[in-house]
Amino acid sequence: MDELRQLKDRHDALPGADDQVVAQARARLLAHMSTPRHRPRFAWALGLGAAAVAAVLVAVIVIATPAHEGSGPVQAHPPSGSRPPATPLRLGPVASAEDLAGNAAALAAAAPDPVPEPGQWAYVKSRNLLQQPKNGTKNRTRTHELWRRADEKQFAYLEDGELKVVDGSEFEVTYPYLLSLPTDPAALLARTYAEVDAEHARHQAARRGGRATVPPLTQEQRHTYAFQHIVQGMRDAVLPRALRAAMYGALAGIPGVRYEARATDLAGRPGVTLYRVHEGYLRDEIFVDPETYEYLGYRTIAVRDFEQPRAYYSVEKGQLLGWGSVIASGVVDRPGLRP
Repeated sequence: MDELRQLKDRHDALPGADDQVVAQARARLLAHMSTPRHRPRFAWALGLGAAAVAAVLVAVIVIATPAHEGSGPVQAHPPSGSRPPATPLRLGPVASAEDLAGNAAALAAAAPDPVPEPGQWAYVKSRNLLQQPKNGTKNRTRTHELWRRADEKQFAYLEDGELKVVDGSEFEVTYPYLLSLPTDPAALLARTYAEVDAEHARHQAARRGGRATVPPLTQEQRHTYAFQHIVQGMRDAVLPRALRAAMYGALAGIPGVRYEARATDLAGRPGVTLYRVHEGYLRDEIFVDPETYEYLGYRTIAVRDFEQPRAYYSVEKGQLLGWGSVIASGVVDRPGLRP
């Protein structure tokens, strides 16, 4: 008892730990404690040395909530209005796209989640705008439920209340591709630009020999396509938190991407946005939950009149070209199930 009292007195005499060090150590400890018994193919849990663990346990008290037992589906996106248990992480204020990506990455490190196995299904319930309202009329929307197998061998949907299962995939950005992406934002962005350039090169090669030629991409076009490529991967998919955070970070690295602190998605939920105005007239944006950093949906809207006569294309300021929200999502074992 004397030795314990001496240790306590010595600890009490030491200066308090730096807040940033405590927050970082706490995130690593939570990640270490929350590693699932059956480790998924991708694991983001961080190990701690014995000395670091001892220092953290002396400096801070961490209360961990045990995981529920059972083999039910994993809830990757909480229903509207719900919130996960509060974490002791001290997240910084958000005033930019970089800040948002940093906080999302910190939460992902503190609570890593599994990725869907090849034979599992991603369930996404979404609400999409059917027709732009006019003269004060309400939004006309459609709710759609989709099941998507993680190996892209099948997908399923409801038609008149009946489940339809279709062989193959209808998605340009596939799950195997998404789950192969790096979770480092800079590496993910570099790979995205490489994909954009490769796709343009394939398009050029396909047009060779014909009368029409495909000019090289401008820098503005590369940035536009990179933004659209990343946000397209977020739609109709259930992504691990670490990958989603890396996508936010990659978007923040694209020139012209901005952050807006107040927004409302199609479902009427408050959120924040990451957006970019392409070619000076078209605003592309994603909505993000400001507390959980979950992806809430997207919108594409014209911010000024634009006309391209040769392409017979024109839009008016305020015209909506696409708007959708994710209502619920998760990983299930077969089509027809819901989280």
